[in-house]
Amino acid sequence: MTEPHDKAPESLPAVLTEVQAARVRKALAPYVAARTARESAKALGFARMYVRAVLHGEIPCTLLFASRVAVVLGLDLDAVVRGGES
Repeated sequence: MTEPHDKAPESLPAVLTEVQAARVRKALAPYVAARTARESAKALGFARMYVRAVLHGEIPCTLLFASRVAVVLGLDLDAVVRGGES
């Protein structure tokens, strides 16, 4: 049973905020820099141009993309999207 003061964690939006997207890009950049565009895209499960566009901030970063980044990097999704924020 939960205590009355317990509350559910905030959910993440389907399209991340610019601050959240910047955290995802920052986490992903070293991974992409160490591999070819083809390898990075294949690992993420997205087209090369899509990965490039997200990294350059040309298109919004989605929760799905961020979740794939977290899996590829072996990190928790919250750690990638929210960083040090609680």
